Amino acid sequence: MKRGNRYRVENNLRVVVLVTAILNKLLLVRRHVSEELKICLLVFSFIFFSPVYVTGQNTIEVIPAKQLPSIDGNPDDVLSLMSPYNFFQLEPNNGSASPDETRIVVLQSSDTLYIAVACFQSSEVTAKIQMRDKFGQSDDGIFLILGTYNDNRNSYGFGLNPLGTQADFRIMDDGRTLDYNWDTEWLSSAAKYEWGWFAEIAIPFTSIKFRKNINTWQINFRRINREDSEISYWHSVVQDEFKVSQSGNLVKINPPATRNTLLIVPYGMGKATRTNRGEDKSFIEGQFGGDINWQPSSNLTANLTVNPDFATVEADEDVIDLTKYEIRYPEKRIFFQEGNEMYNTRLQSFYSRRIGDISGGVKLTGKAGKTNINLINVFDKNAVDSTGNKPMYTAIRVKRDVLKSSSIGFTGTNKLLDERMTTTLSTDYVLNLGPLWKLTGQYVAAIDDWNTLRNAGYARFAAENNFFHWHIRYSYTQGDGLKDIFNETGYINDDDRNEFDSDLSYKWWFKNSVIKYISLGTANNWYWNDTFTKFMSWNLNETADIFLKNKLNFSFRYNNEYRFLKTDSTDYYNYYYSGTIGYNTEAYNSARITFRTGRSFSSDYYSVEAGLQFKAFDRLALELKPRFIKFNPETSSFKTTFINSFSATYNFTNDLWVKLICQNNTSIEKIYVYGLLGWRFKPPFGSLYFIVNHSEYLDPAGLFQNDYIGYLKLTWPISIR
Repeated sequence: MKRGNRYRVENNLRVVVLVTAILNKLLLVRRHVSEELKICLLVFSFIFFSPVYVTGQNTIEVIPAKQLPSIDGNPDDVLSLMSPYNFFQLEPNNGSASPDETRIVVLQSSDTLYIAVACFQSSEVTAKIQMRDKFGQSDDGIFLILGTYNDNRNSYGFGLNPLGTQADFRIMDDGRTLDYNWDTEWLSSAAKYEWGWFAEIAIPFTSIKFRKNINTWQINFRRINREDSEISYWHSVVQDEFKVSQSGNLVKINPPATRNTLLIVPYGMGKATRTNRGEDKSFIEGQFGGDINWQPSSNLTANLTVNPDFATVEADEDVIDLTKYEIRYPEKRIFFQEGNEMYNTRLQSFYSRRIGDISGGVKLTGKAGKTNINLINVFDKNAVDSTGNKPMYTAIRVKRDVLKSSSIGFTGTNKLLDERMTTTLSTDYVLNLGPLWKLTGQYVAAIDDWNTLRNAGYARFAAENNFFHWHIRYSYTQGDGLKDIFNETGYINDDDRNEFDSDLSYKWWFKNSVIKYISLGTANNWYWNDTFTKFMSWNLNETADIFLKNKLNFSFRYNNEYRFLKTDSTDYYNYYYSGTIGYNTEAYNSARITFRTGRSFSSDYYSVEAGLQFKAFDRLALELKPRFIKFNPETSSFKTTFINSFSATYNFTNDLWVKLICQNNTSIEKIYVYGLLGWRFKPPFGSLYFIVNHSEYLDPAGLFQNDYIGYLKLTWPISIR
């Protein structure tokens, strides 16, 4: 260990010894204190004062190159230039050096940054996923963490598995938020060898935003060895994932000035429809539109969209809801995705799924100095009331860096329909008080046509890392119409609350045991109405997960809930028990089955849910998810239901594939079939899609609906620099 590292560790150990000695002295004076309390206090001192940060490698120097190596997965061109490193384990043995060597080199041409990584390993190389942004932690992987603003908060993430499958994402709030919806243009390749596997990445400087006039960026590498359940990092010992503030330095980088870069992405689509509704049962239509992305500088992008099309978006998967709350769905539409992560506050005042199809919109994203900016304005093409009026939505998000890795933010939203406006104004903060402690909070004012004001807010204090989590939070949501105003542009599941909640969880890793790790947790909340005159609910949740080294895992859940429903002025006592048996669920080839029984409001129920996914052949992936739930008695809200979802994906290459999705839901007699042939000839934006889908179901009025739709869509990006 380097001298500086040893000094830092020894200093922390002295603190532990000193705190332990003081505690022992106090406990000896108070002789009646129990042995159990002594043990708890000693454990507390080790958890909160133990060494948490040890630096490994500090810098990687960029090597200038007139011509970069070919992106072909062959390491011969760069192997002699690569430097060997030992990564530090996050899991399973936190702080220990990884037993596998990793070699890295970074090169730069006039317009591109090149990174090559050789991953040596004695265990079997695991790689199954071929769909972009999907492999996560289920495969072996190498992830580049690139902080182009040196702000200890935000960075880009680029990941590859041994099949060359790409994952790109944004990292926000020092690892607190990851956004896998973000996409950009970059090249990569990977290949397996007897000694392990090799990955190379080429990122055009025009594909990322960066701070001008600096020649040092933050950099880190994250490596996954799936067979050994190992996650390790290049720069230092970390206790949490994607910590931008614990990155090293990429020195002597010389990015070119980026000005007036223009990307035009037009599309054309043909659509054929056959339906049992309306007078015209069959029709064919064409549609044109596109996006213009203008990058006036290296840190700012403006987007203009005209008549965007969302035909390639798959239908939302049917779910069984037992909560009586509105179901929240993820955003899958490309226009809304970049920058959408900035609005992911706890009280989410901008929820883009409130907006239907749009006729046009503009968006501005970027960072000026220490301030992140996102501005969006869109026009909904569909009328939302009987008068035929169409709403306009506006959202603005400003986020300012403060202290070492903290931030304060402001969000404003507005929905204009005819002459009526619903508005929200929100402030929030994220204070990182060290490696473990965090303080977050938010205040929201919801305003209806500038006549009615309702308030909401929360404050949360937490200690958390990858193994341990504890928090306590107080939330306030005013009643008397807050939810109705807020949900015109945002998402909140309830109002009229004074709520307290607290979670506690811990994860233990085992050596020399049949058990790999055990994770235990408790999550509980209680709330009164907004005047504290009526107790409304408690909700207690206990969890236990046991993972064995033979890849079997067992999960147990218990929930106990009391809730007073204002809609019928009734007290309800709900509960459930569930147990899951799984095999290899941390990887792609996996199986699981869950049994659950309980009571939901006025009905008892039991359910069985299974999941099976595997690569039948090298290029064919199959997934099956059947779910059955039986209610007694049945009600209009809770009906005995069988939901089944099946998908099959065949990849000719990572960017040429066919996909089939089949779903059925017996409660509404629904059948949904979706087929896609996709070709990304210029990833990620240049693409050709041929899609067919069929749906039939009973609508809420009990009428049978039947649709057949076919699409052919071409998107062709044009770069002007």
